[in-house]
Amino acid sequence: MKILFVFLLPIYLFSSEVDVSNDLGDNYSKGMQHYKVNDFTASYDFFSKIYLEKLSDIKFNFYFGRSAYETGHYQTALAAFERVEMQDGSNLRNRLEMARTYFMLKMYEDSENAFKDVLSSPNIPDNIRTNIELSLSRVSKVQQKSFTYATALVNILYDSNVNYGSIGDYEYGGGTHPQVDEISDNAVEAYVNLVNIYDIGDKNGFAIKNSLAGYLKDYNTQNDYNVKYLAYMPSLIYQETKYLTELVLGVDTLSLGQKNYLSTLFIIPRFEYKHTDTLKSISYFKYQVKTFKQTAQHDLDASRYELSYGLQTILSPRSYFQANVIGINEHKKHGTNILVDFNEVKLNAVYASQFTSNYGVELFLEGRNRLYDDYSSNFDSTRNDIGGTVSVSFSAKILPTLRFKIKTAYEYINSNQDRFTYAKHTATAGFVKTF
Repeated sequence: MKILFVFLLPIYLFSSEVDVSNDLGDNYSKGMQHYKVNDFTASYDFFSKIYLEKLSDIKFNFYFGRSAYETGHYQTALAAFERVEMQDGSNLRNRLEMARTYFMLKMYEDSENAFKDVLSSPNIPDNIRTNIELSLSRVSKVQQKSFTYATALVNILYDSNVNYGSIGDYEYGGGTHPQVDEISDNAVEAYVNLVNIYDIGDKNGFAIKNSLAGYLKDYNTQNDYNVKYLAYMPSLIYQETKYLTELVLGVDTLSLGQKNYLSTLFIIPRFEYKHTDTLKSISYFKYQVKTFKQTAQHDLDASRYELSYGLQTILSPRSYFQANVIGINEHKKHGTNILVDFNEVKLNAVYASQFTSNYGVELFLEGRNRLYDDYSSNFDSTRNDIGGTVSVSFSAKILPTLRFKIKTAYEYINSNQDRFTYAKHTATAGFVKTF
């Protein structure tokens, strides 16, 4: 049946290691043996004999609830998940299981609210967010509607190097030029993302997703660096138990200062595969055509190819780690500009933890190496940029759909052409609201 197929979702979020003490009874030990090999009928039989003695055991109640859910005992499953919720409100994995169980009990409003509660957390990865969006689309379909939600962000920003000023003098065109001094400034940032997703499947997992995003950065004094950005990205999603595929089409436009600066068209096929309950591969390919709007910059027009592979592992019921390797090739469409053609490799990693029901943290680290193709007598050698970025963010829940978030980031690029060597520090503080 469709409902059963829909919610046989990969268990991506927040699993934990089994910790069974030697003093547990035979029923618990035998139940865990069957649970670990997904024999939920047998594990439910063993767990149901001893659950009254373990009403305050968080791990046991989660295992008991999962066994009950998979064997169709939804009322029993909900009671077990609620006991976990009372003692561990920050357990997002348990909250997801409650949402799934509400759906099976036809408690659609409760299911929608539980999914939205997890969706509002900033400390979940994008691919898990997509799975929650799909789940909400299916809840909405039962209610004869599509699912739509919006995320809005408002920040105060400090930027230590708005103009990417260089750290020293540099040689160019046969002469020595003085360094470009760094300019710092404050800005207001605003971001809005509107998402609509609709389940179009009958006996399959197809869905259509539409995403519209807008971004604005307005500096206090350096208005030539103000940014306006708008993007529209429709996509087609297909999901099975072990994998998810998505084909994204996109168009975006960027204004810098008061001028139209850049527009692009792109296509992104994306694939996710679940190896285990806690380990998943995520890959995508992106082809993008970049068109610069100002006549003086037409020689920057380029085609861009990007290939990424990542591994994501769930560390605990409230934390995850993901590492990615990304290869980029960009080459000019016409002209002779030596600042376009390059190959680049990036390695990055992110760790996020919702360490209480109200507070979360995210750490991000990235290194990159970009090598340009063209050699010019203006430079001493072919340009090569090596550097990286590190950032830390902290969020605090104020209301169920409103969070306060602060973030600090440091970026340093060392180029063999000193003009392009720079250091940059940014700090933001603001609010994130989910509607």
